[in-house]
Amino acid sequence: MQVEDLRSREFKESQRLRKILNRGFLLEEEYLPKVKEIVERVREEGDRALKEYSKVFDGEEFYQVSPEELRRAYEETEEEVKRALKFAKGRIEEFHKRQRLESFFLVEEGIVLAQRVLPLKRVGIYVPGGKASYPSTVLMSVIPAKLAGVEEVVVLCPRPTKEVLCACFIAKVDKVFKLGGAHGISA
Repeated sequence: MQVEDLRSREFKESQRLRKILNRGFLLEEEYLPKVKEIVERVREEGDRALKEYSKVFDGEEFYQVSPEELRRAYEETEEEVKRALKFAKGRIEEFHKRQRLESFFLVEEGIVLAQRVLPLKRVGIYVPGGKASYPSTVLMSVIPAKLAGVEEVVVLCPRPTKEVLCACFIAKVDKVFKLGGAHGISA
C-alpha cells in the first residue's frame, strides 16, 4: 500500500469519526429552536399548548390514564409477561434497597458532621412510546424513586402499550399521562 493510499484512508476515517462525534451537535442545531419554542409555549399557555402539541405530535389529545384503565391493562396482559415484570420488580427492588442513603448527625471534638437525605416530592418519568414498548423503563425508573421516598411518581408516555401500563400498575405509579415529547417533558 502506498503512502498516498494510507493518507487518503486515514482522512476518510477521520471524517467519519468527526461526523459520528458531532452528530448530537448537528441535531441540536436543527431542533433546539423548535424545542425552545415548545417549552416556552407550554410554560406560558399550560394545558392549551399541551392539547395542541399532543394532537400534532402524539396523534391524540393528552389525558391522564385512569386507575381503571391501568387495572384493565394489567388484567389483559399475558400471564408470562406479568410474571416477568413482577420478577424484574423484585430484582430491581433488591438492588436499589442496598443503595439507600441514611441521614446522620455526628459531633466529634466540637465539629458537627451531618448528612440529611430528603427525597424529592414529585418525579416525572418519561417512557418513550410509539415504535416500541419499554415496560422495563417504567420499572427501572419508578422503583428507585419509590424506594428513595418520593411522594408522587408521574409517568409520561405518548402511546403506552398495555405492557407499559401493566408495569405502571405493578410499580404503583401515582399518575400516568398519555403525553410525549418536548411538550410532555416541559409540563
